[in-house]
Amino acid sequence: MDAQSLRCFLRIAELGSFGRAAQVLNLSQPTLSRRIALLERELHAQLFVRHQRGISLTPAGLTLSTRALSVVRQLDELQEDVATLDREPSGSIAIGLPPSLVAVINGPLIEMYSRKFPRVNLFIHEGISNLVGDKLVDGELDMALMFSTRSHLRNTSVKILATEEMVLASAPARSPSKPQLTMSDISTLPLVLYKLPNYIRWRVDVAFQQLDLQPKIASETNTLSMLLELARRGVGSAILPRSAVQQDVSHNLLTAIPIRGMSVKWTLATRRDREHSPAIQELIKCLEALVLKQIKAGKWKASLQTRTGATEAKRRAL
Repeated sequence: MDAQSLRCFLRIAELGSFGRAAQVLNLSQPTLSRRIALLERELHAQLFVRHQRGISLTPAGLTLSTRALSVVRQLDELQEDVATLDREPSGSIAIGLPPSLVAVINGPLIEMYSRKFPRVNLFIHEGISNLVGDKLVDGELDMALMFSTRSHLRNTSVKILATEEMVLASAPARSPSKPQLTMSDISTLPLVLYKLPNYIRWRVDVAFQQLDLQPKIASETNTLSMLLELARRGVGSAILPRSAVQQDVSHNLLTAIPIRGMSVKWTLATRRDREHSPAIQELIKCLEALVLKQIKAGKWKASLQTRTGATEAKRRAL
């Protein structure tokens, strides 16, 4: 099985026609058909079903299309990495970033890196940790800044960067007057929460269950923007990392009260088959330098992870 045959297969699957794929690939249709026939013989499986309306993928073809895209992408990236070892980093990087850090980390990171390494094409996927973790394992992303979850991320190296406290975010008129809250305090308040599956929601549910408490859930949603909007309108209070509400707090739209014993760890997760890429190594350096800068400047109210803690965390993730 060679990369060119996989590229031909993917193009046919994309266009739904051997004829159109042959034109795009600048090959004759008989040549393209022979390539696919050899690929099917090698795999001992039929990949396409031909019918009057064109072609469709067989179950084996569907499976191959899911995996082949990642394989071809990795081969292209490997070629780029080897070719640029002694030159300025180039190629492409797909990175997952969290919505809650868009102002303090995400935006400054992409701006810094793009200016420093203009030959690298960045694809930014913004999403919650559960989703970016899945995309990382599937090969759709090369690296991600995400929460440190208990889930094992296959073929991924993980390093804890920082710890951040969680807060109760409320409309000022509905904010509790205490300087710090317990989960018992919060159990009496109407809440707006993420809908499962979501790491923050899982943490909240576990905290209530450990105290045998039943939360008062006013509403659930799957996006940070809606969660903040509902909290601003006083529908309920939200439980989030401080960075997610910092901008609203600075504009007096929300208050943020620390929750005793509740914090999250931010980790950098990188696919092992990509972590030695020069472009990715430079992006990691930029991210670590930015985290240090933003915390020391007070722009991100988090604490740095110690070297010992990070090493131990990485050992447990392997």
